[in-house]
Amino acid sequence: MKVEYEYYTEIYGGTKILEKDWLRISQKAEQRLNSYTFDRLSDDWEGESWCDRAKCAVCEMTEILYADERRNGKVSENTDGYSVSYDAEKSLGSTLYDVARVYLGNTGLLYAGVDAEC
Repeated sequence: MKVEYEYYTEIYGGTKILEKDWLRISQKAEQRLNSYTFDRLSDDWEGESWCDRAKCAVCEMTEILYADERRNGKVSENTDGYSVSYDAEKSLGSTLYDVARVYLGNTGLLYAGVDAEC
């Protein structure tokens, strides 16, 4: 299931990403989220109790990916004396997983274990 640009702007309230960039970058976010949930999101999400939370996670992750793409890892740059600083404190993957955990942490979708049925 795809998160549409209209959902991003009207429901999530996003304003940072232009529509022409949304599809390309949101696909990356959806794939990451699907990976974090062990392919549990590859099917249709509509009607699931966690559907809106998953969509909001995609929106926030897309904004993070978009910002990262635009800054190329730079946190500051000085063109006079040519000084560039890069963010090495927290990886992009860790940041994105933290977003997924905030939205879907208590849904069981991020659980990597196996439930044994008796």
